[in-house]
Formats: sequence, C-alpha cells, structure tokens
Amino acid sequence: MRLSTAIGRFDTQLRADGKSEHTRTAYLRDLKRFKTWLGNDPDIGTINSNTLARYLASGGRRYQAAISINRTKTALRMFFKFLADAGYIKSNPARLIKNGRAQPKTPEHITATEARKLLAAIPMRDGFVAKRDRVMFSLLLQTGIRLGAAVGIKVSDVRLGERVLKVNAKGGTEQSIYLNSTIRRLLRSYLAGRSLNPGDPLFPSRNGGHLGRRQVQLRFKHWLDKAGIKRHLTVHSTRHAFALNLYRQTGDLRLVQTALGHRHVSTTEIYARVEDKALRRALENL
Repeated sequence: MRLSTAIGRFDTQLRADGKSEHTRTAYLRDLKRFKTWLGNDPDIGTINSNTLARYLASGGRRYQAAISINRTKTALRMFFKFLADAGYIKSNPARLIKNGRAQPKTPEHITATEARKLLAAIPMRDGFVAKRDRVMFSLLLQTGIRLGAAVGIKVSDVRLGERVLKVNAKGGTEQSIYLNSTIRRLLRSYLAGRSLNPGDPLFPSRNGGHLGRRQVQLRFKHWLDKAGIKRHLTVHSTRHAFALNLYRQTGDLRLVQTALGHRHVSTTEIYARVEDKALRRALENL
C-alpha cells in the first residue's frame, strides 16, 4: 500500500473515531510533511524506524519548537500504530519514538477589558446578524465551549428551564454546560418571538444552515476591528479567557478541568502556570 493511500485510510479512521477537525488537520499536515520529505510515495512496508529517526533528526528539525516536534512525533506514532493494528504492516516502526520535554505554549487569551470592548462594539439593535454575533460571543466567553461545539448547537440543545446547554464535546461525547443568569437572560431574549423548530441551528447563517468555523472566525475578526483591538486573536482565545477567569476566581484546577471537559488535569495545568508567571511579575514590581 502506498503512503498516500495509507494516510487517506488513517483520516477515515480518525473521522470514524470522532476526532475533532483540528486534531485531524494537525495529524494530516504532519504526515503530508513527512511524505514530502521522503520525496516520493513509497510503499508503507519500506518505512522503518531508521527512516523515521532520520526524518526527525533532519527534515523534522525545520519545525524547531519542541512542542511542534512533539506533535509531529505523536502524529507518526498514531499513524503507524493504526497501520499495525489494522494489519497493513507487520510491525510498528514508530514504537521507539519518544516525546521530548517541552514547555507548553502560554495560551493566547482575550483580556477582560478586550472582551468588554468586543461586546460593546456589537450593537444588538442593528439587525439579526449583530444580535446573533453578540449572543454567540457572549456564550463563548461565559461558558468556554469550543468553536466546533458552538456552531453545532441546535435550538433543542438550549434547556433554559434546566439552566444547561447540551453540546457535543471533543471525542463525540455529550456535555451539559451550566448557563449562568446573564447568558440565560441573553438567550431568552434572543429566542423570543422567533418561529423556530427544535432542530434549527441556534446560530444560523444567512441561508439558515449552521455557521461554519471559518465564518465565525471572520465575524470575530470583524468585531475585533470594530472594537479597535489590534492584537491577533482567534475565537479559541475566548475559551482560554474563560478558563483563566474561572481559575482566578476558584483556584481549583479540578473544577476548571470539569468545566472545560478535559480528560486529564495535566491539560488544564497550563492555566495555573500562566497565573504563576503573572504572580512572579507582580512580585518583581513590588
């Protein structure tokens, strides 16, 4: 089997496993870089542990950040494990690959001041699109849900009486998100007076379908520009802002882990490290 065919089958398996688009895109990007480095489309049976070691020692070094190299290693391990488990290859050449130590990247988050400026720049009286965007970005800031979950929300997922929102979390599992009084009030006003079916998108596009991720990113940038915020921020910065705010208020990483839907608290620890850095800077300035 050619490498390109194997990558296609791996992608199909990732889809079947419910992996997020972000994860799939990252894995496929790294595997395509590996294929480009090889310079051809070899039979997967000819790729051995030495091939992978040479790639990581030379071609892979183009991506110098340790955390990026570790991501590439993870992609290779997952890919060749899939091939071995599926019986496409006799042995797994990536079994010797180990991740190096990497300092996690500090999450880029929208600050409280920037968030207020962003929402203030969206006039809800200026038609449905502005109202939709104001409620959508308020929801992201108040709950920390992922963009992929937000664009998939249906009207029936909003349970105002139960004070929860049902979303499809990473990995395809359903998660109940608590809605505080502020966001419940916004959602109640947003839904009032509209003729809606349970299966309708909560945040529809102009043609009535679900918004795409790219559309939401563009709307986010549009309102950042309107608010005069020049920093490069993505919608994901709202999730980081929610997590940092919750950790500052509670000091409880387990609680933040639960709110974000992280499987392991080690994923959540980055927010404690951010706060530790902020504390050190504050102490230096005393």
